[in-house]
Amino acid sequence: MRRSRRRGGRKWLTLGRALLIVIIAAGVGLAYLVSLYAPGCNVPGFPFPFAGSEGTAIHIHPYLQIVINGQNVAVPAGVGIVKSGTCFQPVHTHDASGVIHVESPDTSTQYTLGEFFQIWNATYHAVTINGANYPIIFNSTDILGFRADANHKVVLLVDGTPSSEYDSLVLNSLDYCSASTTGPPCSPTAVGDPFYGGQQYPFRTGHTIVIEYQASG
Repeated sequence: MRRSRRRGGRKWLTLGRALLIVIIAAGVGLAYLVSLYAPGCNVPGFPFPFAGSEGTAIHIHPYLQIVINGQNVAVPAGVGIVKSGTCFQPVHTHDASGVIHVESPDTSTQYTLGEFFQIWNATYHAVTINGANYPIIFNSTDILGFRADANHKVVLLVDGTPSSEYDSLVLNSLDYCSASTTGPPCSPTAVGDPFYGGQQYPFRTGHTIVIEYQASG
């Protein structure tokens, strides 16, 4: 009888420990999911779910420069970051340097330049140029409300080479490039060792995207 009670007690102790491990694991898993896709961060108008922290499975930093009639237009800090810096879109900015941060837990999603402009628009709704507000929009015929016409055109350059992709340009392929003189031109990005899909990159440089509204001909 005593042996039977001991065996029964040990059995319940083992089951209790197993149940405790399951509960702890579930709690950790739930916390992880909440950090990736935070329901309290939901804000309408954005193309992607918000996360409570920055993803690391994909980590890319292309550099964006916008030039309107020869004048540089700064991309502001905080694009895609809301609620006092606690909620993140997978594509965002931390400063006004022009560096776009593509930081996501999902390596299967293709993030485009057009979606970055959607996020920018949802964050700030307008951009101020020379004291006037302009819409935040980008496509093959319009950059920030400056439209192509008989005398002007919208040009997209990637590492100095003209591109016809415009808002469909996929940012995923614009990961870190070699700083060697034989490689494409690269621009300085934020500090830190970048990586993509778990692979470390030795250079803190990213590909350069230039959108320019200029006179035709």
